[in-house]
Amino acid sequence: MAGIKELRLRIKALKNTSKITAAMKMVSAAKLKRAQDAFTRNKPYAARMEEMFARVLSTLDSPEHPLLKVRDVQRTRYVVVTSDRGLAGAFNNGLLRAFTRRTPDTTPVEALGVGRRAREFIARSSALTAVTAETTNAPTYANASAISDSLVRDYLDGKCDRVVLVYNHFRSVISQTPILVPLLPFATPAVDAAKPVVKGELKDIYFLEPDAETLFAELLPKLVALQVFRALLENAVGEHSARMTAMDNATKNTKELIGSMSLTMNRARQAAITRELIEIVSGAEALKG
Repeated sequence: MAGIKELRLRIKALKNTSKITAAMKMVSAAKLKRAQDAFTRNKPYAARMEEMFARVLSTLDSPEHPLLKVRDVQRTRYVVVTSDRGLAGAFNNGLLRAFTRRTPDTTPVEALGVGRRAREFIARSSALTAVTAETTNAPTYANASAISDSLVRDYLDGKCDRVVLVYNHFRSVISQTPILVPLLPFATPAVDAAKPVVKGELKDIYFLEPDAETLFAELLPKLVALQVFRALLENAVGEHSARMTAMDNATKNTKELIGSMSLTMNRARQAAITRELIEIVSGAEALKG
């Protein structure tokens, strides 16, 4: 059993650790609020963009665009989104584990890592060809646009034939689910059932300038950037949620250890006091004899 002095040092270290984890929990809670606000603000814009795109699409008899064309897959590119920092429980490891256990690819695979953890994982993997990506702690549309522009450019140049987003889907503060979402070739978004699209309805209501084909070609790359931005925002919300939960659990575990060690120290101190009393009584009895 550890001595009383050693136990006191351990308890002091645990108390300091508890203060740090509690502070990190509060910081993560504040960052989570900002990330949730950014994600919520993006939802109405994304919904209206998708609705407008679908309605412009309804005016075209046979829409054609290279980003919509499904072709034979010769090379697949995965965009793996993780955090830059750890201390977030299984947030990053769970995503990378799910990515590793995906359905095996029959064609060459390359990966673009967004986040330091993803880049380190890709660099260690001999089965993946690394592609440079921009890293950001606070996702912005400019970051997402830069990433999507490179993806669209490489897709149009034939450097990859399929692009898949890999990130943590935010379900709740205590639950984030790794998902793989196809990005290119682009799948046209569905319109709200409460607002059905009638073929050609815009032709009778609006004059489109420029023409519908030009507008369609302009909107499509923006929707790709919007999908990337949504993944970055959702992953950021999940990261701060996971870190807040992990720090909360660490604080609780530290307090339990402090209680357990305090009990052990008190028992050791009582045992020492008992031994001293026994020695004093024994000495007194010896003097009487």
